[in-house]
Amino acid sequence: MTEPDTGFSIINHIGITVSNLENSIIFYEALTGKQIANKDEIGGKRMAETQGLENTLIKFANLHLGNVNIDILEYVEPKPSQAHYSNEQISAMHMCFEVDDIDAAVARLKAIGIRPDGKPIFFEEQDGLKNGLGTGVAYFTDPDGTNLELIAPKGPFTRG
Repeated sequence: MTEPDTGFSIINHIGITVSNLENSIIFYEALTGKQIANKDEIGGKRMAETQGLENTLIKFANLHLGNVNIDILEYVEPKPSQAHYSNEQISAMHMCFEVDDIDAAVARLKAIGIRPDGKPIFFEEQDGLKNGLGTGVAYFTDPDGTNLELIAPKGPFTRG
């Protein structure tokens, strides 16, 4: 009998809490070029208890990418509050999209109305790295301020 995999070695999804599900669906579909696979809602006491809440109602959509799913979540109950995280803050997280060409990807962002946080860079020795030179990165946010990144990986930044 095969033992179940409890090694935490595969990411199933990344959940992003948003202020407006419909607006965020438009954003993430435009960003990824993929259509949502499912739109639904869940709630009640049992679901709330899994999150340490008293009650909850969550409208959500699932977006399936090749290697991970994105769950886009709008909490109707309890009423959400806006978090403000920048990448240097403890417990801040970001989601990174892998691309082949940073310059082409940034041009695509701009074409769909998304402005990067700054200019993209390609890692050089002056950045302090020993490995991964030539890796390109750029940062941007979604409409609710979720930190997002593009990476054109080299060396240890490649998956596999």
